Amino acid sequence: MPWRNAGSLGESFVKLAHDVLHVDDQYVADSIDGFTWWPSDLATRVSTDMGVFRHSQCVYRITAETDMLKGRGHLQQLAEALEHEMDHCTFSGPVYDEKADTIRLFCCVYATDEDSDWLKKTFAAAVAMQATEAYDMVQRLSQRFHATRACSEHPKSGIRSDHDPMVDRAVSFFHPSGDGPSRWIGDEGWKRAGWIMEREARHLDSDEHSRLAADFDWSCSEGTMHLEVRTDEPHPKLGNGLHCTLTVPMPLNTAAIGHLVIDLNTHEKTEYKRCHSLGSWCEHDGKLAFRMFMPNALYDPAVLEAVCVNMATRAIWTEEWFCDLKARAGR
Repeated sequence: MPWRNAGSLGESFVKLAHDVLHVDDQYVADSIDGFTWWPSDLATRVSTDMGVFRHSQCVYRITAETDMLKGRGHLQQLAEALEHEMDHCTFSGPVYDEKADTIRLFCCVYATDEDSDWLKKTFAAAVAMQATEAYDMVQRLSQRFHATRACSEHPKSGIRSDHDPMVDRAVSFFHPSGDGPSRWIGDEGWKRAGWIMEREARHLDSDEHSRLAADFDWSCSEGTMHLEVRTDEPHPKLGNGLHCTLTVPMPLNTAAIGHLVIDLNTHEKTEYKRCHSLGSWCEHDGKLAFRMFMPNALYDPAVLEAVCVNMATRAIWTEEWFCDLKARAGR
């Protein structure tokens, strides 16, 4: 298949994800734009588009998606459970395919030549963590709600009765480096990120060493959207790294947040919004928020600035989305 030759930048992302994960090709089905892999009885699909020419460069959209659960009348219950689960997400968020009545984990990146080095490693890690997180959540939620697993089988090898060792190894691979202090403490990127936020945010507060906070316009109700990028909030499984949280000032109950988590993640999947879909909408401290965690093992000098640009772009997109929603509701 073409992606195995890595003839384009997008195909090189797909190939690296395949090679880094050491996937068992007995449980891989190739297609022209990528592959479907069964690390368990839940399929993971990795693919790239052909690239689109934007702003004097070719941009490739590379995606990863893992089947989890069938709705089967439990969608609202599952959505409310997932809003809490995703508070500790890494790179992927739950989306809902209404036609297939299937909840999946999803992430995607928009790659160009200038950002491919750090983004390739991050995407490969995102695929590994997605498969692991999907498997773990399905184990818990299918028992709790008697929900149906979104199982499928390889066209030749059949259904997989065990799970790939990678599903167990992903966390143990990232965790050791997380035992030390965040590698982003003292990074030069804090200053560059601050310069960007000064242009985009209403208010900026940064120590230029280990944390940054910024407020963004929010015209849908009172308050501002609040972004925090910090090094002092470890992930419960992966240890230290870089945690990003964008909070939306909306008074919502649990059911409403659960509904929005699925809606917003699904909308991000289907609409190009000018930034990577790495992370997830969730409930955080009783509020609707978007969260992403970058483990220490993925440290790169380019990450901090890129992550802050991504979160600032998401803040602008989020206000546009909610204001449009409010306008349509008022018609």
